[in-house]
Amino acid sequence: MMPVCMEVADRLSARPGWEGVRFVVAGAPARSEADYAPYIGGRTNVDLVFGRTYDVLRYADAAVINSGTASLEAVLVGTPQVVCWSSSPVTVWVARNVLRVMDHIKYISLGNLCIDRPAFRELIQEDFTAEAVTAEVVRLVEDGGYREKMLADYADIRQSLGGSGASRAVARAMIEELDELLQRG
Repeated sequence: MMPVCMEVADRLSARPGWEGVRFVVAGAPARSEADYAPYIGGRTNVDLVFGRTYDVLRYADAAVINSGTASLEAVLVGTPQVVCWSSSPVTVWVARNVLRVMDHIKYISLGNLCIDRPAFRELIQEDFTAEAVTAEVVRLVEDGGYREKMLADYADIRQSLGGSGASRAVARAMIEELDELLQRG
């Protein structure tokens, strides 16, 4: 995904009013700086950071996210996003034609799956282009109504996860269950 994402950074930087924008890549824990160097190259407007995904999301105006838990983290933090996913043509062909996975799955991101509707766009495989991602990021940043609708959908996603205090309630239930097990001996 990095070649497309770097083209998006270049396209956005060339837009009037976007010249001073900084792009931050939250490096994957299993990767190193050397893995990203061929893609980031000498770009002075792209920063690579590791171990600070929440900070990156918290302060970002918008996020381009590879499908996975980061898309749900963006929901929890409240960062407008576009979820992107691309794999080898062989993998996609197998998923579509042999496993028939694509016939049964409406969404690939956790947030959209939680509410069974699109809270944010998913640009998958052939839809994942620099042009499409650029247009979506511009919309996320510049279209206040679009952004507000997404953030309202985020509230529905958080509610589907148990709403405020869900973690505390789960922890309490676990402690009660453990207490019962210990009392039974």
